[in-house]
Amino acid sequence: NEVYEPFMRSGTMHIFAISGLHIALIAGILAGLLRMFQVPRIGCGWVVIPLIWFYTAATGWQPSAIRSTVMMSIIIGGWALKRPSDLVNSLAAAAFIILLWDPQQIFGASFQLSFLVVLSIALLVPPLEMLRDRLLRTDPLLPAELLPRWRRWLETPLRWVTTSLAVSLAAWLGSLPLTAYYFHLLSPVTLLANLCIVPLSSLTLAANLGSLICGAWLPWATELLNHSGWWWMRCMVKLSDWATLLPGAYWYVRGPSGLDIAVYYLVLIAALSGWFLTPKRRGW
Repeated sequence: NEVYEPFMRSGTMHIFAISGLHIALIAGILAGLLRMFQVPRIGCGWVVIPLIWFYTAATGWQPSAIRSTVMMSIIIGGWALKRPSDLVNSLAAAAFIILLWDPQQIFGASFQLSFLVVLSIALLVPPLEMLRDRLLRTDPLLPAELLPRWRRWLETPLRWVTTSLAVSLAAWLGSLPLTAYYFHLLSPVTLLANLCIVPLSSLTLAANLGSLICGAWLPWATELLNHSGWWWMRCMVKLSDWATLLPGAYWYVRGPSGLDIAVYYLVLIAALSGWFLTPKRRGW
């Protein structure tokens, strides 16, 4: 409980579920390794999809893992066949397949949070990135080499941080009413906590996957990667503890009603899709 509680309060409990984050990272690492050895896309698809299903089986066929693996299988299949990808279409296809297999999942908190968070990221990150681009825009007629040196150095890290913040904000906005409904928690600190803890969880998973690949044939590397994974996990625990100590990090709240949740999502989508900002409605 002493480890569990801070992660729940800081809104980073999702890193412990075998979720889309884990499956996507494993698929990305495997595809990256295969592409490094010049394996064509179709070959990567034939190798990566069975391996992520094997990972799902090894973790005990958890519902969240099955959902994530169905989703990633659709995305990797499209990538391997060189078809244009669309996150919302892939999400809808995954939801349709899962509900066809087990319709009762739609009533589960895990299913609702998984799909609503990914849908929120798909719908809300593009307008947030457009706002970011507008704020960071430079004179289009000025050649890049004439920009100040500090501006060129900051360009890449600034874009990475703002993109991560946009994803964290979109996920938080998408999960806000459901988190309040199921867990009676409101955690504003999750914006900052996820910005730090999600990259650390990615490093942890990469170290553990490296340890699995090295196995017994390269024991010194396996041991080094195990220590590395443990170090990143300790950092995650310490950061989560620190995040919950910040003023106003989290509050316990009354769960919203079904009508509250419906109105919240309607207003959120209308505001961030630009529906409220059309000339006819802007005055209102």
